[in-house]
Amino acid sequence: MCMEKGGKIEVEELAAAAATTAAEEKLELSVDDVMDRYMGSIPPLIYTIFLVTLVSESPRWLLVRGKNKEALDVLRKLAKGKKLPGNIELVIPSSSTAITCEEGDKNKSLWTTKWAAKRMVTIMTCAFGVGFVYYGMQLNAENLNFNFYVTVIINALMDVPTVLIGGVLLGYTNRRLLLLMSTISAGVMCLLCIIFSTTSKDKAKVGGDGSKSTSSWPQLTVEAISFMFASIAFNVSYVYCVELFPTNVRNFAVSLLQQSLMLGVLLSPLLVVVGRLSPFILFAVFGALSTMLVTVSTWLPETRNAPLYESLKQQEEEEKLRRFSPTSPPIVV
Repeated sequence: MCMEKGGKIEVEELAAAAATTAAEEKLELSVDDVMDRYMGSIPPLIYTIFLVTLVSESPRWLLVRGKNKEALDVLRKLAKGKKLPGNIELVIPSSSTAITCEEGDKNKSLWTTKWAAKRMVTIMTCAFGVGFVYYGMQLNAENLNFNFYVTVIINALMDVPTVLIGGVLLGYTNRRLLLLMSTISAGVMCLLCIIFSTTSKDKAKVGGDGSKSTSSWPQLTVEAISFMFASIAFNVSYVYCVELFPTNVRNFAVSLLQQSLMLGVLLSPLLVVVGRLSPFILFAVFGALSTMLVTVSTWLPETRNAPLYESLKQQEEEEKLRRFSPTSPPIVV
């Protein structure tokens, strides 16, 4: 009995010691993980604090809100030592027809105004499709029949011509047309990736370890072009959203656009996982989603060379006048 009891006590002590050791190791790991996370967060925090000291409020927004003194202070700050005239007076753009928030938009918001809510839902739908394809193509680099690192580098390099081409096209092309054509082009290229994925799979070479290896330059080229078009649509969607809404709700509208893009980002990894099993399904969904969702942009008005309004009521009245006035250029709706 004594030996059994002594053996039982010894086993319990060993179990307790093992549990203590495991808890200490887990605590050390958790502390290391926390330190790594905090150390990774410190540089962005310092950058943000430094950046906040350099950023000032928009004088135009302050002026629309009736804060003329604050707007003038910001302009003096931006003058960088240059003395502004003492009798300077700030006037709201289009002051002859402008209706400020205090006068006309007290009870109006983005969601309570029918035309603005319709535009917001439409551009958010477009943004969801653009974000889904744009980030999904980047995450899908591991599923292509090519070296992963080379694929990532080429996708990153494609952003350079994207900025140049997109900037030039924005100066000469209608926003709605550019958004529509870039997303449709990205969708068509995604569908072409299906063909090259099937061809590359059939021509796969068996290595010495029994694994298949392929290097499909045609597939990588088509994928990179598709990513470039998706990147152009990504950039154009921001510009388009800014021009669709007046100053008093513009920041809110852009934030909703960003949320829609991020929603596409959250869902795209799920499709990338499916792409490991079937590239056909992945590229088919990318192509179809990119084409179908963004076709709703045809419901949006064209904003190229259109004025930027200050309030919802002003924009509604001005667009009605421009639409029905025989002397004004027609608004493309």
